[in-house]
Amino acid sequence: MTLSIEPSLEIMGADKPFKPERSALQALEQTGLAALVARAGELASLDRLLRRNLPEALAKQCRLGAWREGRLVFQVSNPVWKNKLRLHSREILDHANALGLPAREIRITIDLAFQPGDDR
Repeated sequence: MTLSIEPSLEIMGADKPFKPERSALQALEQTGLAALVARAGELASLDRLLRRNLPEALAKQCRLGAWREGRLVFQVSNPVWKNKLRLHSREILDHANALGLPAREIRITIDLAFQPGDDR
């Protein structure tokens, strides 16, 4: 007695018409998350622009985490970099305003999970 292990075409859905797959971005737009992805992209671009004028070592140790209601929120890897970034606060605010971003305040938080890197 032999046992056949060939898959049945009915089980695999070969009898159903072919439907082209939607792209990931098309699927994302229908879920309402497209605005969130667009906002994240805008924040990443703004982050690169604002860190461009900082000293290289400092720029690698911080990132823009949020921007809302005139407040820029930066994240740093430890308290030493928080103090160093604080010294550049006025420069960052001036640069943001020159870019047309109405920023009035900078808040700096320490994120111990932040892995510094150079993604300028």
